[in-house]
Amino acid sequence: MKTCHSLFVGVGSFILCCTMFTACVNHISEEEGEIVNNGDIPLKFVADIHEIMNTRVVNNSFGEGDEVGLFALAGTTTMQEERYADNLYFVRSSTGEFVSDESVYYPDDGVALNLISYYPYQNSGVAMGESFMQVTVATTQDNPDDYSHSDFLVALKGDVFASKDAVALSYNHQFFRMKIILVPGEGESVEEMLSVKPTLSVSGFYTKAVYDFQQQIFSAYSEEEDITPAGEWEIRDGRLVGKELILIPQEASEGYQYIMLKAAGKSYISLLPPTLQLKSGKQRELEIVFVSAEDVLMSKVNGEIGDWDGTEVDHTESGILHEYIDVSKLTFEKSNVYKVTHLGKQVAEICKEYLVTPDFSSQAIVAYSMKEDGSVNLSQGTVVQLLGKLGKVNGGSVSWNVEDHSLEYSGGALPVRNKVYVLADGTISLSVTLADDVLPVLAQEDIVRDVRGGIIHNYPLVKIGTQYWMRDNLEASLYTDGEMLSRVDAVTANTVGYLQSAAEYYFYTANIALSGKILPAHWSIPNWEDWNILKEYLKGDASLLKSGTWLPLKSEELIQPVTNLSGFNGMPVGMYVGAFQADYEKKHLAYWTLDNTNTAIDTKVFYLKSNTNIIEESNAGVDTKAFAIRCIRK
Repeated sequence: MKTCHSLFVGVGSFILCCTMFTACVNHISEEEGEIVNNGDIPLKFVADIHEIMNTRVVNNSFGEGDEVGLFALAGTTTMQEERYADNLYFVRSSTGEFVSDESVYYPDDGVALNLISYYPYQNSGVAMGESFMQVTVATTQDNPDDYSHSDFLVALKGDVFASKDAVALSYNHQFFRMKIILVPGEGESVEEMLSVKPTLSVSGFYTKAVYDFQQQIFSAYSEEEDITPAGEWEIRDGRLVGKELILIPQEASEGYQYIMLKAAGKSYISLLPPTLQLKSGKQRELEIVFVSAEDVLMSKVNGEIGDWDGTEVDHTESGILHEYIDVSKLTFEKSNVYKVTHLGKQVAEICKEYLVTPDFSSQAIVAYSMKEDGSVNLSQGTVVQLLGKLGKVNGGSVSWNVEDHSLEYSGGALPVRNKVYVLADGTISLSVTLADDVLPVLAQEDIVRDVRGGIIHNYPLVKIGTQYWMRDNLEASLYTDGEMLSRVDAVTANTVGYLQSAAEYYFYTANIALSGKILPAHWSIPNWEDWNILKEYLKGDASLLKSGTWLPLKSEELIQPVTNLSGFNGMPVGMYVGAFQADYEKKHLAYWTLDNTNTAIDTKVFYLKSNTNIIEESNAGVDTKAFAIRCIRK
């Protein structure tokens, strides 16, 4: 514990008890003798504890050995400045008191204190000059200690003046709690459900983040892991209850996060609803209707009133973990790429892509197996459907040479197939026999989750030839470390920042593009080699890249075709030249391009325009222009 302002530190103890929302102050008897000045008054904390059975997390009461930290700020100082008391340590005793072996006294100049306390205690505290702390939830919340330490509580108390009375602190939950309940469907017995001991895991959520005490926000999410919920099943009111977990508040992505349920040797999936909002201090209840005979799970998410706040009601349907993927159910709206998983491990990839062969070109749905190292095996692709082609032309194979980016295609002779099976040996099949060992699988849209500060942006993917591209332009107003980018209105020499048009398109100056802090991990700004690979595969046909509404450069000119068959989604966002952008919008598209050293902007940029069907290049003009950024996976 560190103290400042020539603070007098004595030996004594503090008593800190708390409830989460309301607290009643108990008075400590005064010591004999006259207190001369404020500097002789010890800072004390006392509150009634709402003692209820079960754990602190469940019923808002601390347990023996729970540790909290305390910061005290004098006057108008902030967390980032000098602290009156820094990360003072308290531990709860067997008598229900929080005690410390150090005492802090009120300032002798009558200045008010602002108090910040948190649970669970971290020895590292908050670094001087900063206001944020790493927080985490455990992946093994079925361990009671891990579950308790997954809760994150903060108490704030401002304008505390010297007083012989104790200060009441009220702690609030900063994380989100989800309760999971199984309800027997028609023909099911809750006793039989309990007897098979169903197990759960929750996937797709970040387990670490940074909490800023000053701004009271979360940022820098990391470590997406499977989480095992806490608790034991028990029968209550004809339902199985008792499972719950704590999550860091974050954005839920539709079709991304899910609950895996295993019961009686079968696996089921419950996708969480897109309207689910993980807000601080809120709790929700996921109710799953279990009907084993139908092999389908229905679920809904309900709000719950209690010590954790929450009154919202939401509904969703959960999907089943089938032994096949029905491609007719894949929309490809949020991504042209789906990852196929078995028990959380990717076992295949399904793409909607554009095949260019010597004999024909067509959009197709292609399923790829995986290599042992977990990467996609592009040399073993099965054409599930040739879109727009009639007759028995499906079921062929594709093999990509990643060295020279060439394609070998073998035609198929099957009618349209909707079901894709993944066998235990990793083979992709469009039909199976009773003897085949087929894996239960789940198809999820593959996206780039770009985390910056407290913002999570999801980018769709598209595979074109051997390359994987983001299907949208970069839309970032923060560096990857969470630092704000400067927003500017015009481009001049050495301008560092981004610009945003009236249509909210993003453009970046050359300095930003080369900063090394603007791109998500494993993604790059393309160089001319990358663009030329794309250009050669599409035979220079710009229409295959264009999407949206393009206008003629001049009123008498014709607009060239716009098909977007490649899925690239090249919108005519234009560019900034100095302070001008509107004149170029809906007519031009240009992207920053690196030279072949990947260390500098090339003198030319990738360029499309409405009056030609040719993939072109244009002068970069790094001192006067700002362009969009399209990322390629490296």
